[in-house]
Amino acid sequence: MSQTDEFSVPERPRKRPGLIREELEGMDEVIFVDDASGSNFAMNQMAAVILELCDGSRTPQAIADIIAESLSADPAQVAADTEAILTEFSAYGLIDGDN
Repeated sequence: MSQTDEFSVPERPRKRPGLIREELEGMDEVIFVDDASGSNFAMNQMAAVILELCDGSRTPQAIADIIAESLSADPAQVAADTEAILTEFSAYGLIDGDN
């Protein structure tokens, strides 16, 4: 069992307040810095888009639907990938919300 198996994704995930987005010029990564602790979290562009879509109004499936439609990608695969990314976000404390 991996460390993220024990974390659940909120019903309507919300990016935790105080995360500041910083883009690295010439890189395919985005850094989010926790304003309170100074911790930083690097992720690829797609993960950053998913985090930005976590506004507390969308379900994980709605987030996956937006991504799948914008990329013309397989909805089932995008849903699985989105769920995995959101589980990691939950494990690292990047999202919160009501379960």
